[in-house]
Amino acid sequence: NLNQSSLKDNYPLPIMDQVLQTVTGSKMLSMLNGFLGYNQVEVAAEDQHKMAFTTPWGTFAYRRMPFGLINAGATFQRAMDLAFRDLMGKVIV
Repeated sequence: NLNQSSLKDNYPLPIMDQVLQTVTGSKMLSMLNGFLGYNQVEVAAEDQHKMAFTTPWGTFAYRRMPFGLINAGATFQRAMDLAFRDLMGKVIV
């Protein structure tokens, strides 16, 4: 099992109570929908074989990060923090 053999990435995720406290009283709020965000994170070519699966139509491997990986949340949060690093704490919570 890939999740059992993976080292846990303890990258910090936002604490919702702190996020809500920060935006309380704001006159304008906006939200980014990250629903398909995981599918935008590329899986390194040398790691794709670790996520291979077989169906009646053949064997396939993910080229983009799927849901369900133990470190998917931490990986996605790190990518968002990096992408928006210049805006964090200013216009993005």
